[in-house]
Amino acid sequence: MRRLIQYWQPLPAENVGGITRQEYTDQQTAFLSMQPVDGNGSFRQYLASRKTQDYYEAIGETDLLVTEDGEHNGAIVLCGGRYYEVVQRQEWLNGVINHYEYLLFVMKEQDALALVG
Repeated sequence: MRRLIQYWQPLPAENVGGITRQEYTDQQTAFLSMQPVDGNGSFRQYLASRKTQDYYEAIGETDLLVTEDGEHNGAIVLCGGRYYEVVQRQEWLNGVINHYEYLLFVMKEQDALALVG
């Protein structure tokens, strides 16, 4: 079942006085199917030796940005009172129902709020 979630996309990172600063867009909304990760599905290789309870899986048509080392953080998703960062993505562009499958990492609320306010 799809749920209405809030999300923020990262803007280009800036280097200010030797410190990299990441800002985000204003809050936006989308419908995503949110579900626990089982560790044997699409993101099996990424999740090897990681705690699956720290991750969630989301599926939808919204194109969210993924964490890119040295470039920017991933989009931040708020669902059910918890914040997540988008860390992996698989595209399913089959021409029938194009969609994306995301791997989300649970964030501490204070860390997320420091980024998106």
